[in-house]
Amino acid sequence: MLAALAALGLAPLALELAVRWWPYPEALARPPAAATLVLDHAGRPLAAFASAAGAWHLPVADGDYGAWLPAAVIAVEDHRFAQHAGVDWPALLAAAWADLRAGHVVRGASTLTMQVQRLREPRPRTPLTKLIELVRARQLERRLGKQALLGEWLERAPFGANLVGAGAAAWRWCGVPCRALTLAQAALLAGLPQNPARLRPDLHPQAALARRAHVLACMRATGAITASQYATAMAEPLGCAWRPLPQAGWPTLLPACASAAAGREGVVATAYDLDLMRQAEGCVRALLAGSGGAADAAAVVVVENLSGAVRAAVGAGGPTALDLTRCPRSSGSTLKPFIYAAAFAAQLCTPDSVLDDAPASWAGFAPRDYDRAWRGRLTAAEALAESRNIPAMALLARLGVRSTGDRLEALGLRGLGAQARRSGLTLAVGGALVTPRDLALAYAALARGDAAGCGGVACHQALRCLADPARTAAVCTEAATLGIAWKTGTSSGHRDAWCAAVTPTWTVVAWLGTVRGAGAPALVGQESAAPAALRLLAGIAHADGAWPAPSPDATVTLAPAALPALPPPLAIVSPGNGSILAADGEGAAQPRLALTCSGAHGAVWWFADGDLLGQAAADQPCWWLAPGGRHDLRVVDTAGRAASVRIVVR
Repeated sequence: MLAALAALGLAPLALELAVRWWPYPEALARPPAAATLVLDHAGRPLAAFASAAGAWHLPVADGDYGAWLPAAVIAVEDHRFAQHAGVDWPALLAAAWADLRAGHVVRGASTLTMQVQRLREPRPRTPLTKLIELVRARQLERRLGKQALLGEWLERAPFGANLVGAGAAAWRWCGVPCRALTLAQAALLAGLPQNPARLRPDLHPQAALARRAHVLACMRATGAITASQYATAMAEPLGCAWRPLPQAGWPTLLPACASAAAGREGVVATAYDLDLMRQAEGCVRALLAGSGGAADAAAVVVVENLSGAVRAAVGAGGPTALDLTRCPRSSGSTLKPFIYAAAFAAQLCTPDSVLDDAPASWAGFAPRDYDRAWRGRLTAAEALAESRNIPAMALLARLGVRSTGDRLEALGLRGLGAQARRSGLTLAVGGALVTPRDLALAYAALARGDAAGCGGVACHQALRCLADPARTAAVCTEAATLGIAWKTGTSSGHRDAWCAAVTPTWTVVAWLGTVRGAGAPALVGQESAAPAALRLLAGIAHADGAWPAPSPDATVTLAPAALPALPPPLAIVSPGNGSILAADGEGAAQPRLALTCSGAHGAVWWFADGDLLGQAAADQPCWWLAPGGRHDLRVVDTAGRAASVRIVVR
């Protein structure tokens, strides 16, 4: 026994030599992988994601563990923490003496610093492990200091289940951050790391209460709390339970939260609003239910116009991790208000100007409307509200496709500049891909009056064209009196149904479709997307007021004559489409055809099956010796317009 005591007496010297000459492994300082907690703008939890290791660890970035938790940990784990330098020699010697007398381990003497080392580098409990911890504890004290060591213990300690650190423990067990813990809650959490499985308050409440009482007694004995505080904390109910993840019951909120948290750890603050997220989630459900099974995916975005903050972004359908609010889909007619706003700003027309909705074609593209009819002459306001294609494309042609695409991209509609160069005038009728989020932000800019340099007057003129109460009442009666401006869109093949609804304060964009892009007759913007979007906005907007009218000196009045009439469509007159031509008699020579057209601008070029036949004046025929078989004839004028027919020569 004397030899053992002598060895203990020399231990501090041996320890000091090891501390000086045995390098500390830098890799051990790496913090534990963090989970992610996503909060809304008011600090309310929206979603949580475990770390890659499957643990819940939420670093307390500001180091604010509150007044009670650090005091409780020190009182129960290492009440001489402030006095020792990593190793509490009196406690260690007392524990060694007790163990020697008993012949086995009966008392521990690990300081908080030694526990930090054990948490950094778990090892089997052996005498050698204890010696290593002694050395490393002394090194840690020199490297970090007391405050950092206590903070690291609070970050690494186990608190039951897969909880690592006090930040996650306070959230999952008590539903509050560490700084908001009561004395009783802090005492309960401080006691858990001794035996997290046996002391879990949800599974073993009596054991947890007994451990809490022990921690409170330690705090009272060390003077950390008064007798009155002790009595109040002892009387407090357990009040701890395993709280579900915030997304439990609201799985549709998860994809947008995952996008917001991508590549980020710890607590992530967002601009989302929990209440609006839940309202948007209800809108998504209504969209899917109202489609009658035609759609299996939907997305809704809500933007606060003045700040440009996305307050809600919810999608449902497809893989769980797919954020449909960020998935590009065909825009349908949703970009038309931006084209009209640009035309108003450029003084090409006003809402009262008369446009012509008549057959026209550009480079072989002859668009038609959903009703496959023509409205003739109508005002620009009517053309926009009724979403007529020809007037919108005519205005786009005058504005310039490339410059308009660049303006839309500057507005936040990513990729529109390059897409416009590929799609041409079809940009106005669904030739571009946009995401619900980008489209909502663009409409919010339109509501603010700063859409790509158009100015407030032009932007609000375009929106007033879309805010007719009677038009709104036909779709959603509760929205009729709120002055909501709304525009729908339906992509080619009925693959996407859109509605963008706007008040001066709020913007709602709803999209409905299928994950695989399949079309269905029911996917029509006004019928399947508009009712739910308008109903959601009516529940948010309340009384936003009407769109501001421009002052008299800010308006521009253009006579209808200021708008040149649309040119007649280019068409092949002879031969007619579907003609079957035959040679005169058996063995006759190839027929010599006179190819003629109407509506051409300038010279024309004729092609047969892709090969150039020749050039002719607009009013002159082009002669062609037609070989037998099926042929595709095409004519192109100097304006780039085209027309084609198919014939058969026998």
